[in-house]
Amino acid sequence: MPDSDTPAQQQTDAILEALDGSGPATTVELATALDTHPMTVERYCQTLQRDGCIRRCTGGMYTLVETSTERLPTRLAD
Repeated sequence: MPDSDTPAQQQTDAILEALDGSGPATTVELATALDTHPMTVERYCQTLQRDGCIRRCTGGMYTLVETSTERLPTRLAD
């Protein structure tokens, strides 16, 4: 990742990449996959949801919105 990425940007990119690769996932599943605390993941997921990149679905799982692949960073969308 470029040095200009902030830790927050790196974390949100990692969440988007995880959801793109595995499909819907819970906060705990994402936290386990990213080796991060679930509350940290939840906070970033709420921000991504507000930004329209992901949505919360049944069972508390998060998933990418259908058009979010257009919003993925170029290095993740390829």
